[in-house]
Amino acid sequence: MANQLMNLYQGKKHRSFQVASVPQIPLLESMGLRIGTNITLKNRYAFGGPVLLRVEGAYSIALGKDIAQQIAVREVQAQ
Repeated sequence: MANQLMNLYQGKKHRSFQVASVPQIPLLESMGLRIGTNITLKNRYAFGGPVLLRVEGAYSIALGKDIAQQIAVREVQAQ
């Protein structure tokens, strides 16, 4: 099931994903979130709070739940 698409907010903490689609929000692209980007879900805060991501292993960003639910990802297996 590693190739199954899900939205980013559904992902499990401490897992790695590859971005499959992103909403057309210019700020997301400027933060490095594009199709094919590798990310790690570091934390999903309680009560509908934001998600904390590590982008390409280089830097961290936080995204609100509403945006995270619009980003489709595919889990990648650790090698």
